[in-house]
Amino acid sequence: MSFYSGYNQPGRRGYSPVLLFVVGLIGVLCGALLLYAFNHYLGWPGYSAPPGEQGKSGEEQLGQEDPGEEDYPPVTSEDQAKIEVVERIAPAVVGVSNSVYVNRFGQRALVESGKGTGVVISADGYIVTNQHVIDGADVITVVFSNSVSATAKLVGEDALTDLALLKVDKDSLPYVKLGDSSKTRVGETAIAIGNPLGYFQQTVTVGSISAKDRQVRISQSQYAYTYIQTDAAINSGNSGGPLVNLRGEVIGINSAKVSNTGVEGIGFAIPSNTVKRVVKDLQEYGRVRRPQIGIVVSDYRDHTGVPTDRGVYINEVISGGPGEKAGLKEGDVVTAVGGVETGYLALMFDALLEYYPGQEVQLTILRDGKEHNLSVTLGEM
Repeated sequence: MSFYSGYNQPGRRGYSPVLLFVVGLIGVLCGALLLYAFNHYLGWPGYSAPPGEQGKSGEEQLGQEDPGEEDYPPVTSEDQAKIEVVERIAPAVVGVSNSVYVNRFGQRALVESGKGTGVVISADGYIVTNQHVIDGADVITVVFSNSVSATAKLVGEDALTDLALLKVDKDSLPYVKLGDSSKTRVGETAIAIGNPLGYFQQTVTVGSISAKDRQVRISQSQYAYTYIQTDAAINSGNSGGPLVNLRGEVIGINSAKVSNTGVEGIGFAIPSNTVKRVVKDLQEYGRVRRPQIGIVVSDYRDHTGVPTDRGVYINEVISGGPGEKAGLKEGDVVTAVGGVETGYLALMFDALLEYYPGQEVQLTILRDGKEHNLSVTLGEM
């Protein structure tokens, strides 16, 4: 039997293998493109678009937000309170520059001696700062938050409280009001705003009120006043700037810090109630009208060695002074002024700063273990 080698079965034709491969490849590509188109434009479940394409379809998903963009977490209510306080107070915080004239090669030159911070307390240009910031200045320059500068006049200064009042010839300035420091509570948030090192303007540091009524002794003097202690960072150049609470009240003027090796977070601010009295006197008299009793005093614990805040010990009564006229004697211990307890020096001088020379005040004293009340007509220091 013989067979015809060119025989083909019905319905079948012969094709080149190359042609079959090309046709198959085109089919695969068309199928892939079709699948991609359906997935991309119709959004089939489970489909994830390539990077950079997520959330986009035709009309940017009909205007919807990009679902691939992670929402920024909202600020907490406490953070929002801090932000609002800073935005309200910062425009009233200024830089203060102390410059002096020196003789250089026979020429008189003005050189910068120091820098600090101040805070505007009235729209017509009164500014509070530390006395040590402007001490000895020939020219005082104030730089506002918008970088505009102005020469300031020294209205008055008080070394015992380390406060000074300046005035610039400007109107409609952003300013802050002084709060009631007696209502400050230990543990509440404290915000310091200032110009550390004199260069980093409008720097904000946040901490807490660490303590109240901290006694700070005045160098070379028997005088002492209470300060607010805070762990909000206070650096060189911050002096004179405001310490603020979350209610937006200026509760103190930053003045000093402990900078011993190994010590961190111990700063001090002059209470706003002290600032109010000093500012009032400097505006009216150019100095602080400080009352005096005519006695030389020390802390009871320092005199006796007994570790107790029992009162203020009278070491000497000045002859002919208000204290002698009232009947005070050496060895008496002052425990209250006008009903305010005075367990140590700073509390006594704080209490006295509520009065003016010529006013009468009642002192509570211990003498030979017994309590006595004496009325003293205050003299003037």
